[in-house]
Amino acid sequence: MKRFLLFAVGLLIAIPLTATAQRTQSAKKYVKQGIERFSRNDIVGAIAEYDRAIGIDPKNADAYLNRGKARRAAGDLDGAIDDYEVTVNLNPDLAVSNHDITQAYLNRGYIRSNRMDIEGALADFDRAIKYDPNDAEAYFKRGRAFLIIGNAKFAIADFDKSIALDDRNPLVFAERGFARQTQGQNSEAQKDFEHGLKLNNDLRLMLDLHLLDLQMQIKEMERRQSAIKKNIA
Repeated sequence: MKRFLLFAVGLLIAIPLTATAQRTQSAKKYVKQGIERFSRNDIVGAIAEYDRAIGIDPKNADAYLNRGKARRAAGDLDGAIDDYEVTVNLNPDLAVSNHDITQAYLNRGYIRSNRMDIEGALADFDRAIKYDPNDAEAYFKRGRAFLIIGNAKFAIADFDKSIALDDRNPLVFAERGFARQTQGQNSEAQKDFEHGLKLNNDLRLMLDLHLLDLQMQIKEMERRQSAIKKNIA
């Protein structure tokens, strides 16, 4: 009788474990099928497979990571980032130096910056840097955001970091030169402008247009800040 009871208890324990293992394997199968569909550029089909995987196993970090990648490819940055956040909560190691996650935040941050949502842009750039502290583009974009709101010192610090990681981007030198100019560092600014021009094969027009766009954003931010102060007064 005692042996029978032990056998019965063991059986009751084994059944849920077996069911859990089956769900895990089924979820992995759908993730694999999603990756295969994604490789064939079937984005909608891939997302459907990842949805199935998550429906079976809501704690499958790989399913969220890959669905985030597919959503980003489909242009759904907010959806992608939502999936990446779940991925990080389930398995933080998957986010370390992950190019897809970093790029999602950089892309949304850039869009927010162009819409003059600088606070939202800075939050996205901060996240990108958190997940990949060696991404030169992240520091460059955050530096530009700081420059738009008038924080030239923070901007220069980020441009310095970006250049330390990758000194081949002429736009970073152009923007650091502009930031230094606002701080009265004219000699250093000139060196940056000249180096940026050299990196850009002496094609001044692109750099001039880039800086013109930056100045327009700065003026628009100043206008908005002035309007806010008037409303408060």
